[in-house]
Amino acid sequence: MRKDIFSSLFWLLFSIYFTIESYSLGLGEWSRPGPGYFPFGAGLLFGIFSLSVFVKTLRRLPLREIAIQSHERLQWQNMVLILFGMLAYTLLLKRIGFVLCTFLLVVLFIRVIAKERWFKSIMTALVVTLTFHLFFNILLNAQLPSGILRFLRI
Repeated sequence: MRKDIFSSLFWLLFSIYFTIESYSLGLGEWSRPGPGYFPFGAGLLFGIFSLSVFVKTLRRLPLREIAIQSHERLQWQNMVLILFGMLAYTLLLKRIGFVLCTFLLVVLFIRVIAKERWFKSIMTALVVTLTFHLFFNILLNAQLPSGILRFLRI
């Protein structure tokens, strides 16, 4: 339960940052969403979920129980990798494009953090990337960066 407190607080702070950054991309209008529209909404939802886990866990634990025991150490390397991945994603999105950037981020998360095999990591990344591409680029007609794959008209 103590891990829930620290991880939900981390994700709450991260979602606040993510929401602020996506707002700076521009939300657009309801009928014509801008590039920050979906990330802003996702950041808000993620923040609400994180806040609810944080509050629920705090309500169940006495304050003296919150300290981390030595046998319940946080996995800081995963937090650093997630932050690095999200930072790299935001910095490289325009250069290498939405499709390739999303694919690489999902592979990083599944292979390195979840420690799954290469085949499962790549297949999951393909499914996630194609689903996002279908939903945002084709169904919503959002103009996401094509990056180095612009010649494919993805």
